[in-house]
Amino acid sequence: MVVAGREIAVLDAPSNLGLRPPGPGLVPGCYKAPGVLRDSGLLTALAAEDAGVVTPGRYLPEWTPGSVRNEAGIAEHSRLLADRICRLVDRARFPLVLGGECSILVGAGLALQRTGRFGLVSLDGLDYRHPGNMPDAGVAVGGESLALVTGLGGMLAELDGARPYLRPEDVVAVGLRGDDECAEEAAAAGLHLIDAPAVAGDSQAASAEALDIVEASVLDGFWIHLDADVLDPGVMPAVDSPEPGGLSFEQLVGVLARLLASPRAVGLDVTIYDPDLDPGFRYGTALTQALVDAFRLAAARRLG
Repeated sequence: MVVAGREIAVLDAPSNLGLRPPGPGLVPGCYKAPGVLRDSGLLTALAAEDAGVVTPGRYLPEWTPGSVRNEAGIAEHSRLLADRICRLVDRARFPLVLGGECSILVGAGLALQRTGRFGLVSLDGLDYRHPGNMPDAGVAVGGESLALVTGLGGMLAELDGARPYLRPEDVVAVGLRGDDECAEEAAAAGLHLIDAPAVAGDSQAASAEALDIVEASVLDGFWIHLDADVLDPGVMPAVDSPEPGGLSFEQLVGVLARLLASPRAVGLDVTIYDPDLDPGFRYGTALTQALVDAFRLAAARRLG
């Protein structure tokens, strides 16, 4: 399938390094997500190239206060992921990156920084925690990815020696809950916020608002970040931090299809779905179908 004039290439990035342990002796199960999405027929349905896997280092549950959990492992995985994304883009492919948790956005942001000036549409809760606004921020970076890629945080925010990967004014956060405690600060920093109630009220208008920002002529294109917890727990409970008031699958597909139909879209990552919380993989199958529906609608829009 062709998106934005390029063939889709599916790349696994099954990192769970940015999350806290779900319990003593356990590790987060989101590293299994790419396997479930693949087993649900994603590559066949999209007629996608198999771009393989960027394997993360070992999850280390031990943690020293004052340090970032698995920081060195996240840094290494992010650099490797950025290298692979850059190679795919150079080959005129559309990377569909299957996570894993949200630290993989660091690798995507790093790749974009190396290539030019890009925008971002983040379909997620507002992962804007950082050491300046949360006492325990900097411990597990999975909930801090949007802050990191816009220049806030420690060494993970400048892996090539410069920050930010993405300018705040080039970032649109879509689907945050209306009462998010970091929203005011994020807006003051320049991020554009479109909350879940606005999407529920008019998903077409929300999509158009986001595209107005990321299709700007000063940008070389835009990336899409999709976190499964943008969905309401009633339809997607298999995530590490379910929050009420999220989107329906129909609303998500509508927004995502409009974004993917843009010729300026350059890639998409999918994160946080946890098969360990999904006996029978019912919700993973539903997420796969939503992705397929969005890509097919986008392709139809382009042809139309």
